[in-house]
This record gives sequence, structure tokens and C-alpha cells, in this order.
Amino acid sequence: MNVIKSSFIAGAIFLGGCMTPLPVAEKSIDQASILGQWDLERVDRHPIANAISLEFRADGQVSGAIECNTFLTDYQISGQKIEFGTAIITAAGCHPRFDAEPQLVEQAESALFALPPARISEDGDTLILRGSSVLVFRRVR
Repeated sequence: MNVIKSSFIAGAIFLGGCMTPLPVAEKSIDQASILGQWDLERVDRHPIANAISLEFRADGQVSGAIECNTFLTDYQISGQKIEFGTAIITAAGCHPRFDAEPQLVEQAESALFALPPARISEDGDTLILRGSSVLVFRRVR
């Protein structure tokens, strides 16, 4: 019986290791902690690539890309939220290399601009926005 129980636990640990967990240790954000470039890597538990990138600058501006369209706006940290101003967005046609699932991209874009509460991982390399969806960004630089 103990062998079966141990095998079950080992199997559960192995299978659980296959899913990429959300970071556990998080801290509050401030402007200094989010400066730099970030790429969206997950929407909820769905991996995503080439969908959204952000670059927070010390002058209160954020530029970025949503697929092949770029944007520029101002931002400020208000409590635990990142508040964006009115964005100037291009309306370019997308190049075929952008293969992210359109529904996930739309879901992520809506969640991003809805001012969700934001946290940053203890190591400063993961930005987590929790709103209608959980957006996980990885620091690029």
C-alpha cells in the first residue's frame, strides 16, 4: 500500500512539474521596479509569444507593440495599478510571423488596459497583472 501511495505522489509531483506555475513570491510594484522591456509570455495558463511587448521608461512613457501594431502612451503607478493614458496606436497589417492565437491576444489586450492590479516577482523578472485574466510578462532587459 505504501508503494502505491508513494508512486501516486511521485506521479502527481511529476505531472504538476509539467505545468509552468505562476510565480509565488511577489512584491508591490513601483516605477523603479517596472522600468525596462517586458514580453507577454502567458495569458492565464496559456503560453503566448509575439503578442505584446512593453517598455516602461523613467520619463513616465510606455511604448510597446500588440502583435505588429505599436503604441505610445504615458503611465503612472497608482496604488497597485498601472494606469495608462490615451494611447497613440498604429494600425498596420500584421506580418505572417505573428502567429499568436487572436482570441488570446484580444483577451490580453483588454485585460492590460483595464488597469488590473500588478505585482512583481521577488527577483524582479516577472510582472504579473491580475484582472479579468492573469497576464504574465517576462523582463527582457
